[in-house]
Amino acid sequence: MQEASNNISTIQSEESSNSSLRWRFDVNTFRLLGRELITDRITAVFELVKNCYDANSTKVTVEFCDVSSNLPDRKIIIRDNGIGMSFTDIRDKWMVVGTKSKRGTLFSDPPFNRRFVGEKGIGRFAVDKLGEKLVIKTKQKGESQWLIVKINWDEYDKKAKDEQLTLFTEIDNEFSYEPAQPDEQGTILEISLVSEIWTEMDIERLYKELTKIVSPFYPLNPPFEVFVNSNEHKTYRNKLVKTDTIKYASHQASIDFDPTKNKQEILKFDDKTGRLYTEWTEIKSFGPIKLKLFYFNPGAKRRYSSAYKKDDTRIDGVKIYRNGIITTPFAEFESHPDKKRDILGIDKRLWRDIFYRISTREVIGVLDISYELNRKIVDSTNRQDFVDNQEYRDLKSFVIEQLDVLSEIKKYENEIERLKSSRALEKAGQDIKLFKKEIEDIEHSKPELRNYLKPLKERAAEVAISISKGVRDQKKFQQEATRRENIYLSLMSLQEYASHISHAVRTSLSSIKDIAEFFKNNFPDAKYEGLFKEYSVMIYDEMERLSKVIDFMLSYAASNTDFEDFSVKQLIEDVLLVRYKTVLEKERIRPIIDIKDDVVINSNKKFFEDIIQNLVSNSVKALQEQADKIIKCTGYVEDDYFMFLFSDNGRGIADGDEQRIFEIYYTTTAEQGGAGLGLFIVRTRIEALKGTVEVAESEFKPKGATFKITLPFKKSDK
Repeated sequence: MQEASNNISTIQSEESSNSSLRWRFDVNTFRLLGRELITDRITAVFELVKNCYDANSTKVTVEFCDVSSNLPDRKIIIRDNGIGMSFTDIRDKWMVVGTKSKRGTLFSDPPFNRRFVGEKGIGRFAVDKLGEKLVIKTKQKGESQWLIVKINWDEYDKKAKDEQLTLFTEIDNEFSYEPAQPDEQGTILEISLVSEIWTEMDIERLYKELTKIVSPFYPLNPPFEVFVNSNEHKTYRNKLVKTDTIKYASHQASIDFDPTKNKQEILKFDDKTGRLYTEWTEIKSFGPIKLKLFYFNPGAKRRYSSAYKKDDTRIDGVKIYRNGIITTPFAEFESHPDKKRDILGIDKRLWRDIFYRISTREVIGVLDISYELNRKIVDSTNRQDFVDNQEYRDLKSFVIEQLDVLSEIKKYENEIERLKSSRALEKAGQDIKLFKKEIEDIEHSKPELRNYLKPLKERAAEVAISISKGVRDQKKFQQEATRRENIYLSLMSLQEYASHISHAVRTSLSSIKDIAEFFKNNFPDAKYEGLFKEYSVMIYDEMERLSKVIDFMLSYAASNTDFEDFSVKQLIEDVLLVRYKTVLEKERIRPIIDIKDDVVINSNKKFFEDIIQNLVSNSVKALQEQADKIIKCTGYVEDDYFMFLFSDNGRGIADGDEQRIFEIYYTTTAEQGGAGLGLFIVRTRIEALKGTVEVAESEFKPKGATFKITLPFKKSDK
């Protein structure tokens, strides 16, 4: 009783020093933070639950009461068993914007020692996003009373409208006390006059987002559990928020860092064994990170869909956690892909690899960072993204690179399935032939069974025809799929060439127009007879060049896997000296072709054109800042291979990038428009031709770059 009496005296003393509770900032600040900065209601609930985490809560309940109707008493109640707040806390911290309480103390009280996640102090204004009225009921352990504060946001709006209210200090907020047991503690936020109707689907979306609030791999001790409760929906009767989605994943991988060696792990894929592995590299600009990835191949997706009734919204990409708690909610769920936020850019890059891409609907990722080791990764003020700096851009690129490794799994498994299907059909064909032969053997040994075996023979013949058709259809389908992939890769090559083509066409047409105008104005004047002949040849040459440019473009639509004999020297001369003539002249690049033998290889000509075209485009960018610009092509025969060296004297290749430059999306020329596709296409095309490509010692060292290409060939008898 004496303790309770002392608590009441303390409270009365606090009240006498300041007998009102007023917000200490202006109305415009309130609107900015409450209604504009907190962009949606999912984010609002997230921020309030995170505040419960900061208050050392072990249990939080988000309760919905009659929110699916327009009833006036609909409420959202958020309860926690945290440390609670005193009158002074409410007055000097909760109702003050920009308080330094969390900036001065970075961690909560022992034994929790949680790193504060609501350090900007804006989570409290999320309540305005949810409803017009707020009742705060809070108590610290040992106190004998609950402190109750009532806030009506609508009153502020009315005052601002009718009386030109500018400061929240002009309105008092009502507060009172209720008796309590000394061991009770925590805070209850009761939000009424809820702004929007919440359907069961809305609560389901919130539940899905809340499953991500705590990293499933970060051991929180003491724990932090969140429950969702609804009086209208049986599914959400005090339901514990937890995730078990990852148990359905077909593949999982993780990378860590070693602080003692200052090294970061990265993912790699062995296309011979089909296994993931890791390698060590230097710590990146954004600092050391941990990453766990869970990939869902088609089989895993089917198992997941069966368990979750074809709802794949729980599989939604990579989330970033700081010290075990999600850093941003990445905002409210959007079913339409055009509206969905994709801050890491996972789905934005899908168009570049439509065959083996990894989308946010195929992977769950948990990226762990910390305040201490990743200081440059900073939450943006609206909690929907991070501050756009170089370190954050590097982090996004790093995540994409790890996902690209999973793309290799997808490609590998697709090929395995194709081979299994082909072999199964071939075996079925062999089995049916064996079955027919066994029937014939029985007929031969026991002619009296012929009539009984006749239906079996006929059925076996029908099955054999069906299997043969299946084999043909599968080969046809595979050829069509390959053709489409080839067209896609060719079109990716063509995007680089498109700007060059337009310039070449404009230049040729301008030249032809000038000559034609001369003919129109002067023909048939005898004194210009020599010029007429000279200009006629020039028109023919320009038309021939235009014809080849157009033929080159049209050839992309006919990309296939057919092999043919062609002269390598002639093809390279055609690309460099004809198709790229205008570009090389404009950039003042000197081409050198050193292929002594007229080597003929039996290969896919279109693929080889893609290889040369992408190498040339790559060199044009690399030569931007050079004075004397050279592109050199060298070719020679060695044993049963054609060795081809492609060189330039440009900026060269950085140490350590000799392999990475062939990876999809990896580019060092983004400022010149590079998309990280050119050398990926070069490698893909060469491997399809059963050849190899590697970075060799530069012919123009100490600068420049040389690519060594090895291809099987067939010698010409010309």
